[in-house]
Amino acid sequence: MNTFNRIFVIVTLGVLLVLGAFVLVTPAGFLALMQSIANWFRGTVFAAYSDTGRVLVRLILAIVWIALIGLLLWWEVRRPGSRHIEIARYTGGSTIRISTDAVQEKVKEQVDAIAGVLESKVHATGRNRAVELSLDVSVTKDVDLVAKAEEVAAVTRQVVQDQLGLKLAGKPQVAVKAKAGKPAIAKPLPAKEPTPAPAPTPLLAEEETPYLPPAATEVEHTLPPPATTDDPEPQRLT
Repeated sequence: MNTFNRIFVIVTLGVLLVLGAFVLVTPAGFLALMQSIANWFRGTVFAAYSDTGRVLVRLILAIVWIALIGLLLWWEVRRPGSRHIEIARYTGGSTIRISTDAVQEKVKEQVDAIAGVLESKVHATGRNRAVELSLDVSVTKDVDLVAKAEEVAAVTRQVVQDQLGLKLAGKPQVAVKAKAGKPAIAKPLPAKEPTPAPAPTPLLAEEETPYLPPAATEVEHTLPPPATTDDPEPQRLT
């Protein structure tokens, strides 16, 4: 919608720019141009119609024009849906909000895990502190569409109310269609081959220590004991 608004505004401003400049510079020429266009429509488009038929055609075109402009104005004036929804069951002191993108991803994850579901598209919109959900679900042809739609709606309510703690603005709108194919099954991750343990490094043989002869020890030199004599102490001469 934002892209459409930008394109519409750019085109409208461009037309008004050219038309306004033309009217301001040559108003008589603009009136003559409008009269020639009206005569062309009268002589070609409305030539086969009577006066009553031309009035009816103009009335129908006026109704279509009013409906188109009214629809554009309603799209612009209406209150857009919130991108965040406040958690209802939270009792803490602060306010916690969850984005609608997170709600869509969570619901889609749980719905895609249902048996028989091929794919799903979830659209969530915040409405007055509640979430409004619509789902487009493709299932296999061998399932009961009504039962599967009820199961999808139950899973959706369980995720939104019990897991996320949000309020639903109404019943989830579930559109189910049968489609050929098989549900996508998550492939197990390939088992990693055990990395072979590195071969033990052989212990190096202890280097033989070369034989060293014992160091020559110094010869202990001992002094000879003092000489002793057997002679008696010499006699003193008197």
